[in-house]
Amino acid sequence: MPRIDASRHEQAVPAELKQRRVGVAVSPAMSLSSVLLACEPFRSVNRFLQRPAYEFIFLAPTRAPVRSGIGICIVPDATFDEAIPLDLAVTASSYDQPEEYKRSLQRWLRLHARRGVDLCGIDYGAVFMAEAGLLDGRRATTHWEVRPSIAGQFPRVEFGEEIYVIDGTRLTCGGHLACHDLFLALVERDHGSMVARFVAADLISAGARPDTTLQGSPLGGQTFIANPHLRAVNRLMEENIEAPLSIPELAEMIGISIRQLQSLSRRDLGKTLSSRYLAIRLDASRHLLMYSGLSVTEIAMATGFASPTAFTRAFKSRFLTAPRTYRRNFIRDLTRPYFFP
Repeated sequence: MPRIDASRHEQAVPAELKQRRVGVAVSPAMSLSSVLLACEPFRSVNRFLQRPAYEFIFLAPTRAPVRSGIGICIVPDATFDEAIPLDLAVTASSYDQPEEYKRSLQRWLRLHARRGVDLCGIDYGAVFMAEAGLLDGRRATTHWEVRPSIAGQFPRVEFGEEIYVIDGTRLTCGGHLACHDLFLALVERDHGSMVARFVAADLISAGARPDTTLQGSPLGGQTFIANPHLRAVNRLMEENIEAPLSIPELAEMIGISIRQLQSLSRRDLGKTLSSRYLAIRLDASRHLLMYSGLSVTEIAMATGFASPTAFTRAFKSRFLTAPRTYRRNFIRDLTRPYFFP
């Protein structure tokens, strides 16, 4: 019997008819909703084509059940060390995984990177990809709450504010509903617009938002400031956190009087500009507490406070808990203080 050349056979199969195997790396406390929102568009394609166009395999360091963030357990189909060929490797991981897990995950990611497999980081998964050096020279994104504290850690990665980014074989998104948008976009890439429209209708969705859509952020209270002078000064405050500018400096830089600037702030923001600036710096500090390895003293300096004592006093006044207590609670069970505009 003549030997079959499997590679030639695969090339002869139209791309839209090939079954794609999707490996999803799961981790304790991960966002199960993000994983489901990513999987659903592919499941819907299987329904539309009436064949398994996509196969899902859930992986972890061991086959022991993995408890998600809402307490529902996923039983892995395989471990990272099993040689399972994939077409797409998805990292769905929550923050602060043990070093042993990260080493195992990064070995798995690097293996598939060498094989030319598409790699996808959901939410904090993009950070683990960056730690493995797999986003160097690429554009990427992650959840808005994480981005301020990790952007400086990876100078070779261009972290943007979009809901998702597709840069060649590297796919990243902010998690949650952004997973739905990214994977709908992948459906259209793999199967065309007709299948994508069916999937959107099947899931009662308006379709994928474009990759130019920016993530919303409640930092500092409002996501949009109508007055152009206040928008400009707000941007200056966000860009000058470690060495805060004075109110006279801000007024001079945007070309209006101090009195006019303060009046605009009270009228449109409902607070003094100093209060606004302090809120921006404290929001930056809590992100550093959550997602950086800086000490409380280092965070105080990085956010423009004269001393750790002054920082602790201001942080506790805004968030009703001390910085060290907040960090400890977040690491233990991902709790956050109430949001204060």
